[in-house]
Amino acid sequence: MERIKKVLLVDDDDIFNMLHGEVLKRLIPGVRIEIFKSGVEVTEYLQRENENDIDLIFLDIRMPVMGGFEVLDAMATMDPKRFENTRIYVLSSTLDDRDLQRAKATPLVTDFIGKPMSFDTMRSILGQTS
Repeated sequence: MERIKKVLLVDDDDIFNMLHGEVLKRLIPGVRIEIFKSGVEVTEYLQRENENDIDLIFLDIRMPVMGGFEVLDAMATMDPKRFENTRIYVLSSTLDDRDLQRAKATPLVTDFIGKPMSFDTMRSILGQTS
């Protein structure tokens, strides 16, 4: 059974980052969580760090300057082997059907999740990845 070791939280909202971080820490003891408050920050990190050990990414789609879909577009230009073991979940507090359809049509995206992420949602995700 695979163990989740590293998770990226990408959201411009501090409260959601804190809440989602707590959910993750309680359900995955010892997990390493990296928090990014913008699409620009996470894209620069992914371009700078050439690591393959990211297990999960939770990506807000509505952020100023560079939203989640733009991050996904940037990731699509990177080496695809880097993300072959990474599950990417798009997060949104708006459940706009166009966003849902776009997320489902994006090959890198595992699933679309409404915010806030609950313990039950996270347990379901862990069941899919472990």
